[in-house]
Amino acid sequence: MHAKPRATILVYAGVPYTLRRDKGSKRQLLDEEKVGLIPKIVVPGRLGPREFAVLVTDKRSIFALESSSKAGVGAAFGAIGAVVAAAATSRRTFDYEQIDPDLLATDPKNFVISHDSLERLELKKGLLGPIFRFNIEYRTAEGKGKKVKGQLVPPSALWKQKKQEGLGRKAIHYDYAKKVQDLYQRALPTAASAQLAAWKL
Repeated sequence: MHAKPRATILVYAGVPYTLRRDKGSKRQLLDEEKVGLIPKIVVPGRLGPREFAVLVTDKRSIFALESSSKAGVGAAFGAIGAVVAAAATSRRTFDYEQIDPDLLATDPKNFVISHDSLERLELKKGLLGPIFRFNIEYRTAEGKGKKVKGQLVPPSALWKQKKQEGLGRKAIHYDYAKKVQDLYQRALPTAASAQLAAWKL
């Protein structure tokens, strides 16, 4: 008789969920464990902003593309282009609780940052407004240095929840950024977190 998978209560940026871990699964052959989720981070792009959710494990951060905007098309081709861009904006979602990280990692629209390749994590408040910026510097498998510049934007469901709890705009953004900091402090070894991270909350 097989043992029942353990159920662990974690926190996805303030939202509780249950994660089942089956030691016999393919994912666990690498001893990889989900640590949590950043439900929304906005990364600027040449054609417009892209919204990612970041599934963080103890080995890597998987940036799952949920929404991509073609706003740049509108800027290039005027009013007609703006209409086309609005229609071309795509959105998709995943069941992060159940999905195998490898399925997310191999999706061509997503990208992965191995925690072994991290060179710097920086979390700081933006110059204007309450939004915090989250910058990640790392090296690719080919040894090329890369940087992700993201903005931590609380998703609408979390925003409404915190509003009902009586938090103001600045407090909601700060709470969201603090949860991201806590998430990476759990995901990374203590020494690596202290060496790589610059938490400027």
